[in-house]
Amino acid sequence: MIWTPKRHITIILGLIVGLSGLLLPASRADAQGIDPQDRPISEVRIEGLKNVSEQLALNQIRSLTGEPYNAQTVQQDIVRLTHLGRFDKVTVRVEPKPDGSVALIFDVSEQAILTDVQVVGNKAIADQTILGMVLLRPGDPADPYLIEQGLNRIIREYQDKGHFVADISVDRELLKESHILVYRVREGPRVKIKGIRFEGNDQYTHKQLKSKLRSKTYFPIFQKGDLNREQLELDSSGVRDFYHARGFLDAQVGRRIDLSPDEKDAVVVFLIEEGRQYLVYQVRVLQPEVGDQRLLPDAQVCQYLDLAPGDIYSSEKATRSSQTVQDLYGQLGFLDVRVNVSALPHENEALVDLVVNIQQGIPSVVGKVSVTGNELTRQKVVLRQVRGMDPGRRFDQTGVDRTRRRLADGRLFSEGTVTIMGEPRDGTRDVLIDVTEATTGSISFGAGLSSDAGVLGAIDLNQRNFDITDTPQTTKEFLSGRAFRGAGQSFALSLQPGDEVSRYSISFREPSLLETDYTFGSSLSFFQREFDDYDEERQGGNLSFGRRFGDVWSASTSLRVTTVDISGIDPEAPLAVFAVMGESDLTGIGFSVVRSTTDSRIFPTHGNRWEFNVEQVGALGGDYDFSKLSTEFRQFWTVEEDFFGRRTVLSWRVKASIIPEDNEAPFFERLYLGGQSSFRGFEFRGVGPRGIQATTLTPGDEAVGGEWLLTTGVEYNFPIYTEVLRAVFFTDMGTLTDDPGVDDWRVSVGTGLRIKVPFFGSAPFALDIAAPVVKQDGDQTQVLSFSLDLPFR
Repeated sequence: MIWTPKRHITIILGLIVGLSGLLLPASRADAQGIDPQDRPISEVRIEGLKNVSEQLALNQIRSLTGEPYNAQTVQQDIVRLTHLGRFDKVTVRVEPKPDGSVALIFDVSEQAILTDVQVVGNKAIADQTILGMVLLRPGDPADPYLIEQGLNRIIREYQDKGHFVADISVDRELLKESHILVYRVREGPRVKIKGIRFEGNDQYTHKQLKSKLRSKTYFPIFQKGDLNREQLELDSSGVRDFYHARGFLDAQVGRRIDLSPDEKDAVVVFLIEEGRQYLVYQVRVLQPEVGDQRLLPDAQVCQYLDLAPGDIYSSEKATRSSQTVQDLYGQLGFLDVRVNVSALPHENEALVDLVVNIQQGIPSVVGKVSVTGNELTRQKVVLRQVRGMDPGRRFDQTGVDRTRRRLADGRLFSEGTVTIMGEPRDGTRDVLIDVTEATTGSISFGAGLSSDAGVLGAIDLNQRNFDITDTPQTTKEFLSGRAFRGAGQSFALSLQPGDEVSRYSISFREPSLLETDYTFGSSLSFFQREFDDYDEERQGGNLSFGRRFGDVWSASTSLRVTTVDISGIDPEAPLAVFAVMGESDLTGIGFSVVRSTTDSRIFPTHGNRWEFNVEQVGALGGDYDFSKLSTEFRQFWTVEEDFFGRRTVLSWRVKASIIPEDNEAPFFERLYLGGQSSFRGFEFRGVGPRGIQATTLTPGDEAVGGEWLLTTGVEYNFPIYTEVLRAVFFTDMGTLTDDPGVDDWRVSVGTGLRIKVPFFGSAPFALDIAAPVVKQDGDQTQVLSFSLDLPFR
């Protein structure tokens, strides 16, 4: 049997009719004082049938001729007849016979049979779409409940489309006379939200409350601004939750809609009753005792709470406290611990008792860890992401959560689930990790445009799940992409010819050398750039060895060998360029340390990243001998998160670099500043010392770099339209000189857009407009800077 909404409704109607039958006089015999119970039934008939088959109706009746009369069976017969959905009304009569038997007569009133179902007056929504919302078709009974349900569905659909004042009606007269069901639609205009206001909000500003709404005012192209009644209800709840999260536990939020005279625009007014703000009076911890003592003392549990006596109560802090305490127990192996931090209001005062209820369960030990779904990826690659699940040791619930995040962030798998098997009462529990392998290889053809590097063509081959040892056995295996895959290594080949800059490179990286925390990387590259006064060409290679120290710290050492060729020198080029004309050989040994607690490599929203680098050039020979040191720190804060989960992020960065030896580094190894990626508001290499022209022995316009760099800046990044369009406000500042200090300080301020389209990659388009507010003589400024990548798949 197929259960449909129509069948559910008819069943409910049958139950109503059946129950009413139990409460009303059921037969003429009852009215005459005759009890028909247990008397033999001599006749069963149905009266009132017109279109419904008599045999179909009789098939629903279990009261049979020759059987004793049973009131309960008769009521069930009424329900079954109603289940057919063909009758408006079903009643029963019992007529006594002279021989002591009774005749059982069912009186029915048939529903009208629809000859057609139509919709008229609609323009914004097609006939087929509207009729698809109606559960009735020609040949169906004219069920008034299903007719009304269809009407309500149509109204909701129009409201979702922005027709807030749409009026839908049924032509009752036509339905009665011709049995034709016609829904008449008066669409009305699409109502746009032109304004949103709040009344009664004394504690919080309009801007603070508006950020909690999903309803938005109309803005051409970017925001439709459609008025939706259901969404307004959710918005009212969102504002109320905002108040509750800040201690206003009695807050109530209603709404009013002010329509314009032409009913095309509306102002939504949220009506707020803030009430009292509650404070925490005391904290009570409820937890089971283990032997004569508790697993953790109450005082230690309270240290992990975000709330203390005297604090303003916050439901958000209570939720965070629940999670923090739950993580605390989870780190001790209590996987099924349940922690609930709730508020118990006082009767006559704006005070609450904070109650921490802990149901800890029993600790669990890790058993066998199994991996499924990895058709091409080696199991060891999956297990590298595992945290807090070492066989034979207690579980760490926070490690389980980190494992899930690492599987998602690793870009090797489109899905990754971690299932802890067994029951909570089991002391040892196995783990099942199920992954779905992502498409990790790609070949793309495209173009790039940058204010710093001009126009670039691009042919890029990337494989994030490379296996250098998995050589193909057949040509088919190679062409199908099943070879050289599965070890979690990275391989990239890039060919990027351009009008100003050309880059060609090949690289390989092993993230877990010999299944240890050590890493290995290598690369070969060729680079060409045409400057105004000379051409630069670089070719060389790089080797690196590193090690991870947990998930936060890492360190590496590197070796590079590079040949630089300076040619095509203009007679007016700086003397520093002529000094290194021709080929120069460089070698360098470097060391770096990184500490990162950010939540994402692509778009961090909280945490920080610190990096320190040092390189000794000439350590293995070459034409030059000098050192480079640099350090950089970045901090990210989530300022706000809206209803959609979009975050507004404030970031701060500071970077310092130095070449300690005076005049030892050639100009092409010195420090440079300026451009879209380093100091907006200035041209590429537009900040810092200028060279002395060879012909005039006077300062020229060509940058020759500095030996001391210090920059800092703040950026405020916020969403405008979903995650596709974001805006930034920023300030960049810093200096580039030959001596440490803050002389020749520059400052620029600006704004920009970030457009993210999945087809274009993770961060393909950045447009910034910046204006220097403090600059120095000889600086080359640039108001507009941008970066755009256009892939052709």
